[in-house]
Amino acid sequence: MSIKMEADVVVVAAGMSGLSAAVQAQELLNERGGGKVIAFEKSGTTGGAANMGMALFAVESKLQKEDMYYWTKDEAFLDFMEYTHWRADAKLVRRWFNMSASTIDWLMGMGTQFQGVYKYFKDSHKTQHIIKVPGTNKPTERCASVNIKNMTDYGVELGVDFQFHTSIKELIKGDKGQIIGVKAEREDGTPIECMANAVIVATGGIGNNVKMIEERLGFKWGEDMFTFRIPGLDGDGMNMVWRAGGKEAPVTMEVTYNTPGVTDLFKTLSETMRQPNLLVNLDGKRFFNEELMDNTTYTGNSLLQQKKNCGFSIIGSDILDYYKENGLDYITYHHNIRTLDKWDHEAELYLSGQQSDVENSVFASDDKDISYGENVERNFWVCDSLEEVAEVTGINYKNLVATVDRYNSFAGGYDEDFCKPARYLKAVEGPKYYVARHFPSGYGSLGGLQVNENMEILDNKLDKIPGLYGCGTDTATVFGDSYCFYNPGSTMSYAVNSGRIAAIEAVKYLDSEDFVE
Repeated sequence: MSIKMEADVVVVAAGMSGLSAAVQAQELLNERGGGKVIAFEKSGTTGGAANMGMALFAVESKLQKEDMYYWTKDEAFLDFMEYTHWRADAKLVRRWFNMSASTIDWLMGMGTQFQGVYKYFKDSHKTQHIIKVPGTNKPTERCASVNIKNMTDYGVELGVDFQFHTSIKELIKGDKGQIIGVKAEREDGTPIECMANAVIVATGGIGNNVKMIEERLGFKWGEDMFTFRIPGLDGDGMNMVWRAGGKEAPVTMEVTYNTPGVTDLFKTLSETMRQPNLLVNLDGKRFFNEELMDNTTYTGNSLLQQKKNCGFSIIGSDILDYYKENGLDYITYHHNIRTLDKWDHEAELYLSGQQSDVENSVFASDDKDISYGENVERNFWVCDSLEEVAEVTGINYKNLVATVDRYNSFAGGYDEDFCKPARYLKAVEGPKYYVARHFPSGYGSLGGLQVNENMEILDNKLDKIPGLYGCGTDTATVFGDSYCFYNPGSTMSYAVNSGRIAAIEAVKYLDSEDFVE
């Protein structure tokens, strides 16, 4: 028997954007005298992929001003639009940036504290508002889960009805084309029909749907693309909206890069091999100014242009000794590798195929050891010669020797090929050679649903579909072709702010002349 429900606003999925939309909508409904928000979530918890996150972008926040960082909203807006070549919706970007500082205050009002404001890499803007974990004064991976708990508790207190283990299957249309509810299904198969005045879709993209990734983006997951695959991010919401007449917006990948099996498990190895070291492709040729290795979007984009979407960092014994004695050229707060004290230990573990004992691994759990079986392809090697490097990696040996000779001739001087600064030009010499293979990676997809600055979902004629709103990753076309790591924290910031905008406009719709009963 079908369960009948009613709500003023239905939110489809309770990840970061959906949770923000649900909380904001319930706040506004309570202020106008009452109303009901129901958030349907097919998993058993809120926050989704954002539970792995750390921080939000904001500009002109109180925390930035306290830190004497005075980048303005106008400067940020113009900088971002230049980065995207004005292919982003300028009205939406402007609205997002203008409200970003107030969103930090909004979250603090729920009890969330912030560690401070940080850069992501040396040339980025200081926009990343890192969430503080109680009991520590250091940036902590996956700290956004603290904020998600605060938001969820606050939402429950306000009256948000979270319906977990329930998937939305279909949008219900009225006779005038307006959206008037959803059809859902619980894990046990029980159908639900929920009528609503407005519906907000926040289902998080296609990051877990290998078939859609290949169809939409051309990547074969696990071969030439190694993004996070968060269970549940299967494109269900996007397909549902498309079936209902929503316009298909371009889908891109939030491209970064990593070393599969190394980056999140053997962090000293990973951070050392992600320094501005010599980088070559399978042809044995350089293709990138390695000074930019800390800009993970630029590095990932460059890898996408190479054979099999991969590249190889190579250092020699002298470079390793230099890092051991002087520390790394780049230090990231999120991995916080300041010495190479664990290098030998991690290298031994990795090369022997044993489990990693690195703390805070994304994949580690209390009841399952992380290990590498015989069939796992290696992405880190220690070799006794360039000939062996070529043999184990498949790099063209003749070209590799020529590239290393040319690169070494630049050492400490002028890089005639890619203008890499002299301080990063260290000669690659034996007796040992250390090699890591990098692939494009990322956090998931961006875009798919076309919206306007009010987060209203548009049809193929770019007219709004009454009563239907989107937010978060499903609608994140604002990043254009490449995610902007110069504004770190933008993914989560867009999720929260777009969720708030969708809620503001959905509640406003209930009292507007546009409301269709």
